[in-house]
Amino acid sequence: MKFKATVLAGAIAFGSAAYGVHAMGTNSEEANKNTQPAKISIDEAKSIAVKEVDGKVTDVDQDREGPYVVYEVEVQTSNGEKDIEINGQTGKVLKDEDDLLKEQAKITAQEAETIALGKVSGEMTDLDLDYDDRTAKVVYEVEVTHNGLEQDVKIDAVTGDVLHVQKDEDDRDDDRDDENINSSQVKVTAQKAESIAVKEVDGEVVSIELDEDDGVALYEIEVQSNKGEAEVTVSATNGDVLEVEWDD
Repeated sequence: MKFKATVLAGAIAFGSAAYGVHAMGTNSEEANKNTQPAKISIDEAKSIAVKEVDGKVTDVDQDREGPYVVYEVEVQTSNGEKDIEINGQTGKVLKDEDDLLKEQAKITAQEAETIALGKVSGEMTDLDLDYDDRTAKVVYEVEVTHNGLEQDVKIDAVTGDVLHVQKDEDDRDDDRDDENINSSQVKVTAQKAESIAVKEVDGEVVSIELDEDDGVALYEIEVQSNKGEAEVTVSATNGDVLEVEWDD
């Protein structure tokens, strides 16, 4: 089984949960109305890019993700062409497409989980940071499951306000069964697996997935440390650390 678990800086997973982030939509009239003008000029974006990687700028595009302006700068280096994305408001280099969302969020994923579970009863089974075109807000979308019934709680990622709660009366399937994971093997909670991972690699959990490999249930946990990002694989049966793999 794989819960959604794209990277979310500062996220902490509990239970059979996963945190993730989605790219922002760009086709909403509301988002267009709320577009924030760039505070960084094209020349400034070029300077920022060549400080990030040594080379020569070959192209600059101004794009928009949700209401946010992003410069996409191509730099020709001795090792080939590099694409540098820069926040048009702050001048910050964006390491991945989700950084804009992370910059806007004022509450953490853990705080969003607490808010959601204070609103509805159950276990948090999925959490995503997203841009809501309809409201032009950065939001956490939290899925809470109780007795097979899923409820989706939408939370303003800036204020922490609950914007919407939706019940899914038809979805009573257990994700683990869908993904053919033998639930009897899962004796370690995601929260415990997270604790094991950060003891192995000192840092902050950014994503966690419950998966299986050749019939063996395991957690794949991404940890961001001051040395970089590492994926720690932990047995879901006994909590043993099976592998630590560092990103290049």
